[in-house]
Amino acid sequence: MTMTNAADTALTASQTRSGGISIEAKLFAGVAVFLALVITATVIWGAAGLAMSALACVPVCYAAILLITVGK
Repeated sequence: MTMTNAADTALTASQTRSGGISIEAKLFAGVAVFLALVITATVIWGAAGLAMSALACVPVCYAAILLITVGK
């Protein structure tokens, strides 16, 4: 292998990253957006906004418990 071949096959940092943002970063960003929405709803509507946010989370938690139980 010559130097020109080695330079042609070298990957740059942008070429080695295939998916862009990692799944963990997307998850943390989603959690941050959700918390910002809950805080905004609580500031605007008070305890009713917080209660409606908690009520909206019930089916999500139920589905998560079912997925954990099934093992997926």
